[in-house]
Amino acid sequence: MSPKESDPDFLLTRPEEIRSALFELTHPECQILVRDAADREMAVVVLGADKQTRHFFWRPRDYAGADFEKSDAHGLRVGSVLQFHANGYGGVQIHFRVPRPEVVRFGDGSAALVSPYPERLSRIQRRKMFRASIAGNSVRCGGHWRPSAGAKPIVFTLRDISVDGVGLRINRAVGDLPAPGSKMEDVYLDFGDFGNITTDLEIRTLIPLAGQPLKPAGGEPAAQGNDAAAAGAQGSTPGTAGAAGAAGAAVASAAPVAAPARVAPAATVRVKGEDPLTHVGAAFLILDGRQETWLQQVVWRLEKARSVPN
Repeated sequence: MSPKESDPDFLLTRPEEIRSALFELTHPECQILVRDAADREMAVVVLGADKQTRHFFWRPRDYAGADFEKSDAHGLRVGSVLQFHANGYGGVQIHFRVPRPEVVRFGDGSAALVSPYPERLSRIQRRKMFRASIAGNSVRCGGHWRPSAGAKPIVFTLRDISVDGVGLRINRAVGDLPAPGSKMEDVYLDFGDFGNITTDLEIRTLIPLAGQPLKPAGGEPAAQGNDAAAAGAQGSTPGTAGAAGAAGAAVASAAPVAAPARVAPAATVRVKGEDPLTHVGAAFLILDGRQETWLQQVVWRLEKARSVPN
């Protein structure tokens, strides 16, 4: 389903997503503050999370072997609710609240505080350039776009996505698609169980992948006929080019120098009977705050679907 106005921004409620967010807080570069009802703050570290019991372990950053029950200098076990505010690695901001923690002791004599997973957790990804790859993801993502009203929709699959743009794979040749700089209006993007969105895109790059001349739109071919061969000669071992010229003047030389291998023209690289395939790199044109918020969560969930173990 599409993002709803009643859904709080950046809110996570699924236990597996909350566990992933808590795991992010174990990174050594995370800065975490806990605030009690009296607005007293203290720096803490998250030690880990237990998937089975749905609890996580933490302690003050300046922990020095405190027992917490006998010596609770920070007053962590006095209030009824504690609020966590974290700046995570890569610009992530995480906020949640938990009830008064319990104490757990480890075999080495140290102690930590343990709290249940929060019922809800706010996670804000400020790093726009974070890009999630969809290749190999179990979540099937795709969409369609109509070039004009009444036209047959062009169907595509999604290759990668960030809050800035998307990578699409379309079974059409570059020449059959709008040129870079063109606007694609009302593009429908479907992320399976994570929802869908309709938005406008601007084409930035067109890269032919199969079934057509392999020359990026607006770019230079990787190699073209005789030019490629000449480039190969110039890049050979010093003296080879001159020797090749001498060999042309005296073919019967006792030690002929092999000519540089010819590179097949890029325009001829194709598979007989293969359907055309083009990669389209496109940028989002207009995303309101609500859509950007929702899209950030989709990007994060897609990446977690690839990297988080069951």
